[in-house]
Amino acid sequence: MGAIAMLAGGALQRQFYHGCFALDASWAERFMMGGNSVMAAGPIEDCGTAADLCVWLERFTCEMGFDGGRYLHIGHRAQGSAAADRPPLRFLSTLENEQDPWRAGDPTLPQVVHNFVPFAWTTEDDLSLPDQQRAWLSIERLRGVRGGIAMPVQDYLSGPAFISLFGTSADEATRIAVSRGPEMLALAIEFHCRAKTLLPAQAERPGALTDRELSCLRHAASGATLVETAGSLGIAPRTVELHFARATRKLGAANRINAVATAIGSGFISI
Repeated sequence: MGAIAMLAGGALQRQFYHGCFALDASWAERFMMGGNSVMAAGPIEDCGTAADLCVWLERFTCEMGFDGGRYLHIGHRAQGSAAADRPPLRFLSTLENEQDPWRAGDPTLPQVVHNFVPFAWTTEDDLSLPDQQRAWLSIERLRGVRGGIAMPVQDYLSGPAFISLFGTSADEATRIAVSRGPEMLALAIEFHCRAKTLLPAQAERPGALTDRELSCLRHAASGATLVETAGSLGIAPRTVELHFARATRKLGAANRINAVATAIGSGFISI
């Protein structure tokens, strides 16, 4: 899908303009007027399978001068809960799966959910970090990784995602983030849009949602009230509340609104 079509839905438009103007005000206009940037990796829209996406990520990684890359769709996660340690909704890596299993503790995760623009990161030890994050950095150092770039995607509908390129020094990563930041931002957004189409959600859930729980979530997503949902389903409002409570617990969500967002982002319901 082209750049203009990609942004037409508006879900990611705010990040595109916020990020591009923060990095280079003139670049956003050139991108929108001229379409996708030209990359040796080829157009993302040509990717038709998950394998194609992985090949594109490998080419993109090499073109940018890094040793490897990974894509994570974090999805909606309740802050400060055990849900934050669950595997991402979607994951793709240029390394073999056994070499690059998803690991909780990536110290860039807290930054990803609040950033609009690509940023550099380093594997240098930081005593101020929690033990889990220091352990993650230690594993990366053992693999020879010195630093990298994270490219956040603020998908408010399905939850944040990011592409992380790794292998070069932190100084070089910073230079690349500054010089090619807008281009990387646009490509990360487009990659995420394509990944949501080609990669099935792989969220681990403690229990399957029932048909009635899904129906309640769909009604809530459409803006229906408790009473309206109860009337539509032919059950009591109290029963609707119980279905919401069970669905919220199964999804590891903080509240009903978060449960609806998680269900949409995981592909359980659509609007």
